Amino acid sequence: MDLRELLRFTYSMFRPPKPQTVSEWADENRVLTSESASEPGPWRTDRAPYQREIMDAFTQPGVYEIVVMASAQVGKSEIELNMLGRAIDNDPGPMLYVQPTDKVAEDYSKRRIAPMFAACPTLRDKVFKAKGRDAANTITMKTFPGGSLAIIGANSPSDLASKPVRYIFLDEIDRFPASAGTEGDPIELAERRTETFRHNRKIVKTSTPTIKGASKIEKAYMKGTQEEWHTQCPHCHQYSYIHFNDIKFDKEKFKDENGETNYTVRNSRWQCPVCQRETPEYEAKRLPAKWVVKNERALQNGVRSFRLNAFMSPWSDWNDIALTFLQAKDDPELLKVFHNTMLGESWELRDRSGVPEKLHERREHYNAEIPSGVLVLTMGVDTQDNRLEYEVVGWSRDEESWGISRGIIPGRPDSPAVWEEIDNLLDREWQMKNGMKMRILATFVDSGGHFTQEVYKECARREGKRVWAVKGDGGEGKPYVRQMKSSARNAESAKLMIGVDSGKAAIMHATTVEVVGPRYMHFPMDYRCGYDMEYFRGLCSEKMVIRRVRGQSVASWEKTYERNEPLDCRNYARAAFRFFNWDFNKLERMLLGITEEAPITKAQAEKKKPRRVISSGIKV
Repeated sequence: MDLRELLRFTYSMFRPPKPQTVSEWADENRVLTSESASEPGPWRTDRAPYQREIMDAFTQPGVYEIVVMASAQVGKSEIELNMLGRAIDNDPGPMLYVQPTDKVAEDYSKRRIAPMFAACPTLRDKVFKAKGRDAANTITMKTFPGGSLAIIGANSPSDLASKPVRYIFLDEIDRFPASAGTEGDPIELAERRTETFRHNRKIVKTSTPTIKGASKIEKAYMKGTQEEWHTQCPHCHQYSYIHFNDIKFDKEKFKDENGETNYTVRNSRWQCPVCQRETPEYEAKRLPAKWVVKNERALQNGVRSFRLNAFMSPWSDWNDIALTFLQAKDDPELLKVFHNTMLGESWELRDRSGVPEKLHERREHYNAEIPSGVLVLTMGVDTQDNRLEYEVVGWSRDEESWGISRGIIPGRPDSPAVWEEIDNLLDREWQMKNGMKMRILATFVDSGGHFTQEVYKECARREGKRVWAVKGDGGEGKPYVRQMKSSARNAESAKLMIGVDSGKAAIMHATTVEVVGPRYMHFPMDYRCGYDMEYFRGLCSEKMVIRRVRGQSVASWEKTYERNEPLDCRNYARAAFRFFNWDFNKLERMLLGITEEAPITKAQAEKKKPRRVISSGIKV
């Protein structure tokens, strides 16, 4: 061995090892458990190749922020956990993991972080094990040589503004509150904690998007490199991002056992947007693919951003995705969720100007008080200080609706006279074309305002007629109808919370449906029913807008017309329809005059009298 070879050998023995990337660390050390993974066992980055570049950006020199705007089913949480694990093992420092709320943070620590530490020997040996009340390791605080990990909620200002950190993981940022208490934007609060580590900090942001213009993750994505995972067409060899519009599938429409419309989907395939030739799902998922940068300048600012949808995921099923779309396409809330969680796209608000005039023009003559197609009658009641406003609505099983009657009952909500008028509506028999008669089957009454206790008491007296007190609950993502917590003070009546925002979105969507069928809205021409131009202006009196709250873009409903009671009444009537599990097949048979067979008693047999049935508000 000459001197040159000896020097080369000596240098190779003492030079520092090449820094390990996140994907290399994960392939060597990460073990997935059955608690959190559909495929437990050793981690394999090759299972989802798009994850490699995202993970390795974490150790890329000059990159301090990584943004992932993605759908569900692409493994973005596992990507974050791999970054976290590699940092603890190879380059430790103070860390912060932020979830939308404290409750979510605690649950995430138990279900995802703790099992990862337990399954990976290299992490299990480093993270201090919990010992009774030992503060070194709790559900929300993990310590290890060279650093610590705090797992907190974005709603905790004190946790967000405490000691400096080097690593920050911000998960599902579109679900973060606009402000952490009164301290301001939780993302900005967290980022300020990295100032001490400006030369080697890492900030990771992930989320499915929400509403266009208000989505935090979309805003962060646009500031980054805007990288998309493009697949190579096997026919023209061009690379393209797989959009939902390029997915073709065969479908069959049928009625299920409840008479509701459903679908079967098969043979999903990708149509190349360049050459228009098709490739089956199985082959498309195995084609060459790569990241394509759309905003290369952002790399100078140290921000890499990535976009993914469910079509790239090895764990997704394109037939299932298409079926989810078909089941959601007529429901704006479900369609929004589909865009956010399956396509990884923000939901764009639509302009509905001119809708009141269109609805007024298309009023029609009904063939009876209750037109053909109605199976259920519900009523929504809005309370004001000097009046009650109501609307009676007929519904089909597919949520096609018919306005039946709307009106105003003058008087304070604590006046017995106004409730006598409500009783008259509840007891009224509405006639159908075939002579059958129907009654209102469920009524939701607004309990907000200055007469809450009085409304509770009056609804409690009519509980046998399915009259329920409700309270509107604004905000995105709230369940449409849920039970309120009772207290001794307001225990007189069953009470419900209504997620009014989702209801308003559904109603506004229905106003734009122009084909008679599911979710189409019918209105009577008869002036006595109360559907004048003032009603339609009130029905379309709100729209969702993007406004600034404490420096953040927030989507909220705002009035475009002062009198919005018709919208509230329709919202409550719809919630009453959606809350109960109606037996539509039974109701339909009854409306056709097919009575339910009942056992004949001995006395009835002797008298030979047919049984007269009054059931579910339908008189036979």
